[in-house]
Amino acid sequence: MTDPATAVLVVSGLIAAGVHLWIFILESVLFGRAPVRRMFEVGEEHAAAVRPWAFHQGVYNLLLAGGLLTGLGFALTGPPGSGRLLVAVAAGSMVVAGLALAAFDPRRERLAGLAAQCLPAAVAFLVAVS
Repeated sequence: MTDPATAVLVVSGLIAAGVHLWIFILESVLFGRAPVRRMFEVGEEHAAAVRPWAFHQGVYNLLLAGGLLTGLGFALTGPPGSGRLLVAVAAGSMVVAGLALAAFDPRRERLAGLAAQCLPAAVAFLVAVS
């Protein structure tokens, strides 16, 4: 890290990737646990039907985190332009997905969680494209 922008890119990117890795674990690994399902507002009676969707969504989150981490690696050690492009694509996808969830939640009860999902990714995106 030779400049402040790169430091901000790395820190925000690592936070965004960490959040999405945690979401992967919740959706794809721990979804069978009642407290996790309650967090996602899925009752026991719907768990079997929702589980494949949750697993699938978790894999998407894993891929977004992996793409962002790969982009950070390239930005630091390889072709920085390619790394920043990969960070921008992954982080931008994270932001758009979070905004879509916010728009879909009519009660606005999940805004704090959505902000945690979107803000680090938004910072990484803005630094990557600047």
